[in-house]
Amino acid sequence: MQTSTAHAICPEQPMSRARIVSPFANLRGEALARFRAIVHEVTYAHGDQLFMEGEDPEQLFILTSGRVKLSVTSRDGKIIILRIAGADQCLGLAAALANTSHEISAEVLEPTRAKVIRVTDFLAFLEEHPEAAMEATRCILAEYHATFSGMCRLALPATVAGRLANLLLEWRNNRMQRGAEGQRLTVALTHGEIAEMTNTSRETVSRVFQQFQRDKLIAVKGASVTVLQPQALEQLAW
Repeated sequence: MQTSTAHAICPEQPMSRARIVSPFANLRGEALARFRAIVHEVTYAHGDQLFMEGEDPEQLFILTSGRVKLSVTSRDGKIIILRIAGADQCLGLAAALANTSHEISAEVLEPTRAKVIRVTDFLAFLEEHPEAAMEATRCILAEYHATFSGMCRLALPATVAGRLANLLLEWRNNRMQRGAEGQRLTVALTHGEIAEMTNTSRETVSRVFQQFQRDKLIAVKGASVTVLQPQALEQLAW
């Protein structure tokens, strides 16, 4: 965990234990061949914008590696990070299907590769291959659950400690989804970025994490955080 400028490498996920399946991985035959034909892979650098609030959707993105920050900005310029998206997540699909402008911004946090599809090609693909609609529905549901989890983290815990505990548990569950063992998390987020994810200040984040360490709920070594008492964090989170 860092207090200077750094970039997130822990994606946020819904608190489900279901294993992650890559979007559209279940396609077969002609549908799969057509899908592969409309996809091209692109590498993005830190700071690149995939899309911004208010823009019309032109492309959708299926991340294959790296991390992307999804955020909203208030009228007074305050940024709230809704979640950090990682590999096997689809971005921009809801706006594409609804034919509405993006409600959030997507900014690359580290070198990232993505399968990119033009919205016009994707909509035509769905018309040609209705069986792909089930895959699109699954992606929309995954996006909904991830966004819902983020909103619960921001709104439901009555304390900053609860919101931070919730965030740690989300990262821990993400590791479990991907089959990782142990309780150690790599958290290369600044305290300022964590504050944007928990609707608080950088100073408060630092103070609460220090308290977590004193209470032996977590152990911190550099950018690594080991969850020592997950049950205690769960009690704080809700």
